[in-house]
Parts: sequence; C-alpha cells; structure tokens
Amino acid sequence: MASTDEYQVNKSPSKGSSTKKFIYNSETGACLGRTASSWCKLLTFYLVYYSLLAGFFAICIAVFFTTLDKDEPRQQGYDSLVKANPGMGFRPMPDVDSTLIRFEQGKPSSYKMYTDHIQAFLNHYENEQQEGEDFIDCDNLDEESRDQKKVCRFKLDSLGEACTWQNDYGYDEGTPCVLLKLNKVYGWEPEMYENGTEDEQIRGQITPGHIHVTCEGENPGDAENMGPVKFYPPNGFPIKYYPYLNQFGYRQPIVFAQFEQPKEGVIMQIWCKAWAKNIKHHKNDKAGSIHFELLID
Repeated sequence: MASTDEYQVNKSPSKGSSTKKFIYNSETGACLGRTASSWCKLLTFYLVYYSLLAGFFAICIAVFFTTLDKDEPRQQGYDSLVKANPGMGFRPMPDVDSTLIRFEQGKPSSYKMYTDHIQAFLNHYENEQQEGEDFIDCDNLDEESRDQKKVCRFKLDSLGEACTWQNDYGYDEGTPCVLLKLNKVYGWEPEMYENGTEDEQIRGQITPGHIHVTCEGENPGDAENMGPVKFYPPNGFPIKYYPYLNQFGYRQPIVFAQFEQPKEGVIMQIWCKAWAKNIKHHKNDKAGSIHFELLID
C-alpha cells in the first residue's frame, strides 16, 4: 500500500499544467494572471500616463524652440554669458589642453604640427573660399553705405610676406608667427578711443579704424626674453569687418604677431591684448586677450 506522502506527490499538479493555467485559467477567465477587466484598467493607466508624458515633452520642446533664432540670438549684451566682450583665440593650438608652443629651431619635425595648424586655419581665407554674391570688397566702401548683410573679403595679402607657409611661418628661423583673432560676438562693434582716453601703454599708437593689438611678457623677465614683436597687418584688426551678424561665410579679421628675437631655452609667458574702448581685459577668462607660453629649444 502506498504511503500518504506518495499519494500527495502523485496528486500534485504537473509543471506543464501550472504553466497552462497561468497562460489561461478557464475557471476565472484570467490570461497571464489577470482578468480582462484588470488588463483593461492597466492598459488605460499606461495609455493616459504616457500620453501626458509625451504632451509635457512636446510643450517643453515647443517652448525651447520659441527662444531660438537661427539668425539672431535672443540674449545679448552684458546680460549674456559673453557679456558683449569678445575673447581672443590664437593659432597654432593643435592641443586644446595646452597653451605651450614649443619647438626646436631648424628641426621641421618639432614644429610641423604648428605650421600645419596655422595653414589649416588660413585655408578658409583663400580666394576661392571667399567667392560669391555674399562677399564684397570693402576697401573703398563707406561704412554707412555698405550692405552689412554682405561679408567683407579678408585678403591674405594684408598679412605680409614674413608669416607665410613658404617661410614656415618663421619657425624654421626661430622667429615664430602666432595668429591672433577676436572671437565672434553677435552684433558687437568696437568703440574707438577719443583723443587722450586710451591707456598709457598704447597712447599715440592707435590707427583710426582699427582695433590695436599688443603682446607683452607677463613678468619683467618674460618681456626681456621675448624680444621685439612685429604685427601683420601693423595696424591691428580693421573695424570694417564688424559687426558680426551671422552673415553667411563670415571671416573674422586676423593678425600675425611675429617674435623676432625670442631667447632660446627659456619659457616665456606672453599676454596679447586687443584694444578698444569697449574691450575689457582679464587673464582668467580670456576677456579681450589671450595667454600662451613660448619655448624654443
């Protein structure tokens, strides 16, 4: 005679029957553990939940796009992040994590990355890159009559003959050229100094119609080691390229600073500045200026 335990085991339902009952229970009408009314309530909840979520997301996107304008930023002036004060940039800067320009005079492998970086930037200024109805020559145009929706061509000839790829931008001779540029700020226009209001450092040096540029050593030792600096073009950034209004093909003006007699074997801390009445200088946030180091091995 079979024991009670054996009888109970034999009477227990098989795994196959339990699975079938879970999929569909004929006694309760439940499918996958839920009745039809339970499934209906669950699906209705998620339908309403995700509909409201999608609607909220659509409203956020719509509000976001109302703040954008492809032609003109909504937030400008001193309330914006850039505070209507353009920063400066420089080339070569092949490594964005470093502001050190270090090379060995007469050794192309040590400075090729620098000259290549400068040349890559200047490729956008070649004549064939500034052709079309959006570009005009502004040399002889009056500012009041000039169509500001058009872009003034920037002529590479204005950069002189010393800082060119044929001369390795001075790196082969140990007289490196550093390209300086003002960052684009929508609608910004330089304000010229009135007579006698400029800083003593640049008094008598400013050319009308230009943003003056200087490069100096941050410390007395740096100033002595860096030697004289020559600029191309010598007058600085022409103001005819301003304001920047998001014109198609816009090229900001550039200036080369060539260090003619830098001392070898020492690191020089250099601070270059752009000068206009409405340009403020600050080392930490690159306001109106740029800092870099120069080392010639």
